[in-house]
Amino acid sequence: MTLTDALRAGFALAHQRVGLVFLDILWKGIWIVITVGALLVAASWITSDLLAISWEDARVGAVNGLIAATLLRRFWSANQTVILSILGLVMVFSIVTWLLLEALFRRKFVVRTIGTFHILLLSSAAKYAILLAASLLLIPAAFAGAATIAIVTFVALGFLLTLLDTLIRADATDLLGTDLFRVSGLLGILMSFEAMVAGSLGALLVAGFSNVASSVDAIAMLGAALVTVLFLSLLHSYLLLVRFSAIAIMRQNVVEV
Repeated sequence: MTLTDALRAGFALAHQRVGLVFLDILWKGIWIVITVGALLVAASWITSDLLAISWEDARVGAVNGLIAATLLRRFWSANQTVILSILGLVMVFSIVTWLLLEALFRRKFVVRTIGTFHILLLSSAAKYAILLAASLLLIPAAFAGAATIAIVTFVALGFLLTLLDTLIRADATDLLGTDLFRVSGLLGILMSFEAMVAGSLGALLVAGFSNVASSVDAIAMLGAALVTVLFLSLLHSYLLLVRFSAIAIMRQNVVEV
């Protein structure tokens, strides 16, 4: 099976399971609702003491603004640690929720005999943890004058981790020894296409926002940005389904041989 055959077969199989793309969008929407809800609860708890503070209306806008700024500054100084801790907990909660929902809903993308949920959960956690650690190491290097090297290193590491993550999830690590170049080419083509589409749409949005001249234009561009995000999310889910479908077919051919 050539790379072209694998891609063609992957697209054909993905079209038979296209409903999974919308299921993938569903869990992302659930994650957004849960995260926003957690943020609102945290904001309500943080500001509960602030709203209870009573102060006299000076009946002068500038004076009221100065009083409010002073109160906010004192409130931040007195509760800075607590506020940062709460926001940190919300961030951790959001990340854990993302990992759990992703593993739960994307189980149908892959075909494994055992441990699908746990494998997806652990592989995603390991991938994001490594990328975060690499970012913390490469960002200082980028600011030190080695931006190109840092970017190339990060992209290469991201591609390698995506390759390993895909094969581990699909229970197809044997392809590393039997079909490494074709698997790498498959991921490279799909990821490059997605990156080109995202880059093109991002450039259009930047150009559009730079030419905003009124509130109507701003609202229109915000709407366009939301549509773009939704489209890119659909595209990513679809290409991810194609990726796992093609890998499953390639693995099946190897097993049959």
